[in-house]
Amino acid sequence: MDISTIDKKIADEVSMVIKLLAEKIATEYEKIVKEKELNEIKIKLNDSQIKMLALEAKGYRELDIAEALGIGVVTVKYHKRKIVEKLGVKNIKGAVIKAIKLGLVDLD
Repeated sequence: MDISTIDKKIADEVSMVIKLLAEKIATEYEKIVKEKELNEIKIKLNDSQIKMLALEAKGYRELDIAEALGIGVVTVKYHKRKIVEKLGVKNIKGAVIKAIKLGLVDLD
């Protein structure tokens, strides 16, 4: 947009509006990408895996998670491995961090 022929004050205002619009577009795009990623993850993870992530985020140990969900420790380990694979992270801590960032898990 050529604003070289416009009054300086108006040109400054137009420049500011353009910058604000660019920021708004970037923010909205980021939000859309995050929602898409969240939806894809929700499809990948089952309810017990999401519950497991929430318990992991609260600091529960594998035995505590197994008792809370009524499953064996071996099953907890299996699901943790699957969660890590599905979220494309290196370990369960990375999975918890990603889940928190995406709003999939609440710390409350």
